[in-house]
Amino acid sequence: MKAMILAAGFGKRMKEVTKKLPKSLISIGDKTLLERTIENLVNFGIKEIVINVSWLSELIMSQIGDGTKYGAKIHWSEEVHPLETGGGIYKALDILGNKPFITINGDIWIKPEAIKLLLDNYKVHMPGLLLLAKNPDHNSQGDFSIESGLIAYETPRHTFAGLSILSKQLFELHDPSIKKFPLIDIFNLWIEKKDLFGIYYQGTWFDVGTKERLLECESYVRYFEDI
Repeated sequence: MKAMILAAGFGKRMKEVTKKLPKSLISIGDKTLLERTIENLVNFGIKEIVINVSWLSELIMSQIGDGTKYGAKIHWSEEVHPLETGGGIYKALDILGNKPFITINGDIWIKPEAIKLLLDNYKVHMPGLLLLAKNPDHNSQGDFSIESGLIAYETPRHTFAGLSILSKQLFELHDPSIKKFPLIDIFNLWIEKKDLFGIYYQGTWFDVGTKERLLECESYVRYFEDI
């Protein structure tokens, strides 16, 4: 199985931090978010990884390189202008191939056990399997519910943790003339078909999307994690 790390965002909500440093290169403990994610994937045998880049792409690519130092093979998908989450994956489908692949947001901190949970619960008939987690303060209403294993919009809702296993099949319903689009557009098509799956993760995770959440994550790692 291959993986794709989404790292093409501008980080607008963290201007003072990300003006000269992409979010994925922010260090938590002694590793950047991107390095930690790559190492976690490699530890589960996922060694072929696609990373999309746009903002400060040269900086990211020069620091990570071809992946050799992590025991991985890195493919770069460059975007002149960010294509959002869905568009970024759609552009990289030829690199990802025909088999299911993991997608993970480049600005999240999550324990390796979350990847294992996805891998253990994915079945080949699933167009996609999303990892949902406890609602953080900044998303108290959540995103989706899980009804008999399927993603739905009932209540209570949980938050999409930015980690999933997707298939090329998931994008068959997409209009190819639309290059820039959020992943939620694809999810909604399959939710309507009652054919998008979810699993609930009870562990700790952080969406490091603002300076405040970055500080919260740093504090957690400092006191509770053996990095």
